[in-house]
Amino acid sequence: MASPPNLLLLMTDQQRSDTIRAAGNSSIHTPNLDRLCASGVRFSRAYCEMPECVPARSVLLTGLWGHRTGVMANGNQLAETQPTFVDELTRAGYHCQAIGKMHFDPVRASHGFRDLSLMEEIPLSWEEDDFLQYLRSVGCDWVHEPHGIRHERYYLPQVSQLPDEHHGTTWVGDRTVEFIRNAGAEPFFLFSSFIKPHPPFEPTIPYLTLYDPEAMPLPRRAAHDRDEAWPLHQAQTYSKWMELTDDNLARQIKAAYYACITQIDTQIGRILDALEAAGRRENTLVLFVSDHGELLGDHYQWGKRAFYEGAASVPFVMSWPGTLPQRSVCAELVGHRDLAPTFLDAAGVFPPGDLSGASVLPLAKGAPGRALTFGELFEGPRAIYMACGPVWKYVYTPNGGREQLFHLRNDPHELVNRAYDPACAAIKGELRDALAAFFLREGYAEALDGADLRLLPHTPLKGRRNRQYARWKEVPTPGARP
Repeated sequence: MASPPNLLLLMTDQQRSDTIRAAGNSSIHTPNLDRLCASGVRFSRAYCEMPECVPARSVLLTGLWGHRTGVMANGNQLAETQPTFVDELTRAGYHCQAIGKMHFDPVRASHGFRDLSLMEEIPLSWEEDDFLQYLRSVGCDWVHEPHGIRHERYYLPQVSQLPDEHHGTTWVGDRTVEFIRNAGAEPFFLFSSFIKPHPPFEPTIPYLTLYDPEAMPLPRRAAHDRDEAWPLHQAQTYSKWMELTDDNLARQIKAAYYACITQIDTQIGRILDALEAAGRRENTLVLFVSDHGELLGDHYQWGKRAFYEGAASVPFVMSWPGTLPQRSVCAELVGHRDLAPTFLDAAGVFPPGDLSGASVLPLAKGAPGRALTFGELFEGPRAIYMACGPVWKYVYTPNGGREQLFHLRNDPHELVNRAYDPACAAIKGELRDALAAFFLREGYAEALDGADLRLLPHTPLKGRRNRQYARWKEVPTPGARP
């Protein structure tokens, strides 16, 4: 009988699907992600069903929609009693290890993991954060914001205050390689989660100077995007101090964003090398994904929390040499809710209960998939929903009943909203009805008014300026030496 496979989940934070050279982006340098694509299957139509950090990670861990777990926004937290696929793997004899950003609350909630080696964005104390403890051990705890300066400079490119060997991206790579080298005979599930390329964009040298800002393509946007921006998008961009971004700054941001991804790519190469050196490559399912994307100036918007391709479409690459095809591209619709059943399927563990997703292993081998995928985020006037098929995408917000409809083949950058085009009334109606029927089947009354989607009066949403300051130690006194 074959031994159970090892499972490795590599996740970035806020990485768009179009930031891999092997996926067609000739402006970015990602040799190791390209190598992963060459050794496996790249899913070209992968969507984050809930494009915000905590909801996305909750869907990933549970295989359940946010309206089932109650995690509809970053302010909600996944209950410690909520079963996860990690619990199931632990019961099946897997050593489950988490490294990097988890975004749990409480911070050290296990959610099935035996061990957690944590590196969070804004830790409350150095005692809670393994990366801060590491910085203290190497004499670098004088760096007040080790993941970059936030608040007013949140989106402004900056060089890391840490050398490359102590940078958070390197730290995740080091811990992951160390775990692989020291892993015992029992099968493992290893979840390695990078904070980057989530802002602040603060790569080290030489990565920051790798890209020429003047060579960066401008964001995809149309003149009407400013006038038609939804209240949620306007508020989000305002909060990031990015509502009046000029083209020069937009290109500098993209160059720094790409640099963060290339810096991560270096660590992915080290991790793949470690698997090969340990003789574990063929018996390890490697899955690379991001929790959501980044609008990066598209439609004059910055951040996530949208169902535009830049925010909701994520990289999704799966490699298992000898078991899955290589150099393959799958255009079936997949998402975060499929990760839990996929890992359980690979481990030969029967999924608990009624999961919202399905294993993608059959899709990687050519089986047909779903006709539509859906999305949801927030409740009340901030709510936003999506129904997406192979060609058309429909997006709806109850706040004023705003709608978007895009033909993704003819208009891949979503510059022409067809929702109010009489010629598209039939397809819009089909997708709107499908979205309402989905919520009706799920019993999610918050999204519905009877059998139709809920409509709320238009409510302006006020953004609050980003004032996120480090809280793990007191602000240094001006003039004091570190």
